[in-house]
Parts: sequence; C-alpha cells; structure tokens
Amino acid sequence: MTNRTHKPCPFCDSSDAFTWDDETGLFGCFSCSAKPGEKGGLCFDGNTLTPFRDHFNNIEELIEVEPYIPKSYRGISKATMEADGDVFFTDLPEGTLETHVYANGNKYRRTWLPKSDRHHFSSDGKMDRLQGVDTQPPSGKFITITEGEWDRKAVKEMMGSWPVYNTPSGTPSKDFWTNTRNDLSGFEGKILLSVDNDDVGDKLAEKFYRLFPGKVYRVNHGKYKDANEFLLANDTKAYKDAWWNAQKIKPDTLLSTEQDFLKLYDETPDYEYFPTEIDSLDEKMLGIHKGAFTLILAPTGIGKTEFMRYLEYQALFKTNYTIAACHLEETPLRSLLGIVSYDLGHNYTRKDLIEGADAEDEVKSSIKNIAGMDRYYQFQIRTDQSTEDLIDQIRFYVEAFGVDYIFFEPIQDIISGDTSTKESLLTDLANTLKRLAPELNVGIVVIAHANEDGDPKYCRSIVQSAAYEIVLSRDVDADDAEERNRTRVRVGRKNRTGGGSGPAGSLIFNKDTYTMTPDNGPDEPVFDNTETSKVVGF
Repeated sequence: MTNRTHKPCPFCDSSDAFTWDDETGLFGCFSCSAKPGEKGGLCFDGNTLTPFRDHFNNIEELIEVEPYIPKSYRGISKATMEADGDVFFTDLPEGTLETHVYANGNKYRRTWLPKSDRHHFSSDGKMDRLQGVDTQPPSGKFITITEGEWDRKAVKEMMGSWPVYNTPSGTPSKDFWTNTRNDLSGFEGKILLSVDNDDVGDKLAEKFYRLFPGKVYRVNHGKYKDANEFLLANDTKAYKDAWWNAQKIKPDTLLSTEQDFLKLYDETPDYEYFPTEIDSLDEKMLGIHKGAFTLILAPTGIGKTEFMRYLEYQALFKTNYTIAACHLEETPLRSLLGIVSYDLGHNYTRKDLIEGADAEDEVKSSIKNIAGMDRYYQFQIRTDQSTEDLIDQIRFYVEAFGVDYIFFEPIQDIISGDTSTKESLLTDLANTLKRLAPELNVGIVVIAHANEDGDPKYCRSIVQSAAYEIVLSRDVDADDAEERNRTRVRVGRKNRTGGGSGPAGSLIFNKDTYTMTPDNGPDEPVFDNTETSKVVGF
C-alpha cells in the first residue's frame, strides 16, 4: 500500500492536508477532518470519490485473512453470533477497518475503528424480506420483529429460542411489505414489535398494525432506544418484563384499556365557554363554547358583523382567552377600530371620526393596550387560498399562538364557484370545522348569510355540522327607533348543551358608540355570568 500525502482536499479549500491510500481508497484530511466514516463510506481513487461497492468487487478483494467470531460484540455472545452464521474479518493493521458478514452473506457492514456512531452499510443479496425468516419460519405463540440485525441478536440473547426477525431497514421497500404479508399470513400467534423509540419506529409499528390488525403488540422500551441498549446496560430483566407486557397496537381513535380511559380523564381539559352577558342566551347555551363549531345565521343588513364583534370584545376584555378574527367584508383597520370603539365607548371606526373628536392619542393608546394583551390576532383569508389552506391556518394559530377562539365571516364568501360547486365545498368545510374544533379544543365561530327561507345560502347542511346555532333578526322598518336598532337573538336548531331553542334575548345597537349592549330587562331571566365559567363532563 502506498500513502499519498500533502494533496489538495476535495472537501475543503486546503491544498496540502489531504492523504489517501492508493490501494484501499481510505483517506483523511487534517484540515476539515473528512474521512470515509463521515462521508458515507466513500473511497478515493486519485481522481474521484466512489462508493466502496464500486471500488471493490467483493469482500475478498479487500480482506484476505481468515474469518473469526469474537467472544462478545455489542453484548452479543459468540454462541448467538455463531448460531446466526456471523463471521468477522479484520484488515491489518488491527483497528483500521473491520468487515462483518451477517448470516447467509446477505448483508455486510464495514466499520472504521475504533467503533463510533459512524458506519457505512452495504448489502448483497435480496433485502426485501424479514431477515431470519428463511432459517426459522414463524411458529409458536410469539414472534418478535426488530428494526436491525443487532437488535434481533440482542433479543435472541435475552429471550432464548423464540423466533426473532428484523426488517432490513427502518424504511423497507414495497416488495418487503408484500413478502412479509405472505411470510406471516399463516401465523396465528402474537407479533411483538421491538422497534426503536422514534418516528421511524412509530411508522413501522403503524404499517405492521395495518398489515396484521389485532395481532401486533409493541414492546415498550421505556428509557432505552432499542433492544440492544437493554443488553449493553445489563438490564435483561427490564427487557423481559417489557416483552411479556407488550401492549396491543390499535388506532389512536380507539379507546378501550384502563390506561386509555384514565388518560382521557386526566388529560381532557375542562369544558370551557365564555358568557355573552345576554342573559337569555346564556341561560340556554351557557355562552360561546371552546371545542365547538358555532354558527351565527342571519339575513343581510341586521348587524351580524357587529354581533360577532361584540362576542370578540367579550372574549378579549372579559376573559383571559386568546382570539383570532377575520372579517372578510371590511378592512383590517376597520376590524381593529371596531374593537377600539368597544374599548373606549365611542364610535372611532373611521379615521375622520377620530380626527374630528381629536382622539388620535386616545385611540393609539387603546391600540397599544389591545396589542399589549398579546391575546388578539387578526388574520386574512386570501382569494387564492383553498379550504385546506384555511384549515392549516387554524391549526397553526392554535398550536403556535395558543388561540382559544377563531372568529371569521362570512363562511360562504370563502368558497367561489357556481351554486352546485359551492354547496359541495361548503358542506366539506363545515364538516371539517365540526371535527377540527373538538380535536384542537378551539372554539370556531362563523357567520353565514341566510336566504329568504331562513337557511344558509348555498348550503343548508352547514347547520347540521354546527354544535350551536344562533339566529339573529331585526325589524329594520319598525316605527320605533330603538326597535329598529334592536337585534333579536334566538337559539336555533342546534344546541349541544340541551338548553333548548327559542328566543334568547336582544341587543341594542348604539350609533353614537357603534357598539351593541345586551337589553337584559326585568322580564329577562337572570343568569350568573360574572366571570368565565367552566363545567366538566358535557
């Protein structure tokens, strides 16, 4: 072998720090520390970097010494490795390069020593079946499947003669799954998965569950990543306990065990809502609920947007909830100034009104106050967004900013197209929102335009998806000025709390302040709503 030294490095700018062996292709750089184990097992032939399998035609071309089996390797005994058909070769000088050939020569590993976490893996033969299934067909009450060869050997070392197999990788091919279905189709016992505690292991577990539903159990590794770690830690007893107590894999949506139900009880948040301070409405519905899809339905021109803004104000100023709001029919500034008007008790919905009242400093102070709460977010729904984009937005706001309530309106304007297309898309959107609200534990409150029959335009089924329906009406032609500005509230066809439907109070709109105020007169039932309420178990 001839070492070539003081050469330019192909990995960095050094002109003389690279060295390589012109026979084996092994290399190193004293400047950037590049070496085969860090570069995917590449070798250098003087001009190009190539994989070992392209550089050497077979193992014998690289290694010309007698095979051996060490007394122990990674906690695995010589007897277990010998029974598995393992052999080792070591290139001299000792400690430079090791090649390990697995059973039947189907896979070999080349590792630069001293051993580290950097390995180059190569494979010969077919890698589309469970390793070990040819030599020990599935039988008995249990088989164990691991994610790697050393984990399979570790399980054999700890558990004895039970059949143990391993996948050829953490992401097997499509052919692997087809062959595995055939190989295990006649096995009637339990399939115990002893795969890594990571995303790759989770995906493997899901695939096996779907392939063999009802038969697959997962070994809980606890603090250990894989089976070999148990063995290296001399914790065989812990592995045996975990193996015998493996839990059946089932969909996350299916609850059946004691642990499932106790977790449901311990981790499910209290059923939450905020009162509207409209006494009759709160008596029937308690308030506006988290984890629920609430629909506000009304014809054009009776104050739907102002009613929603009233609810936003209640949530923002009377509770500690975080809200996100989008009003498609007005500018973002108009939406913000609507909240400011509630905060200051004056109509500051336009800049000319603010300037006329010489209230710019007061308005800016209110804006700072609202922003300082860190609980009010405005968002936009662009014309080029799909309904899937909207759902992704809602997920993001809840998960990233801790939003408790989402307000947007009107729902029909999110969908474009002809009547038949809008009906189908609105139905899908409403059904998704119905499921999304409890999944994320977020209150979703939307406005829908009503047609002459009192149903949502384009899509009557929106109501069927709602947990709560609030219907608004106003007599815009009444002789009495106060009555013309009175928005009457009714609980509609949907009320999940079981408080019934029917009249549920009213609000008076004040043009001077541009705000709504509940009209809780003496004939209205009294409801204690002095603070945010929580009840458990609906």
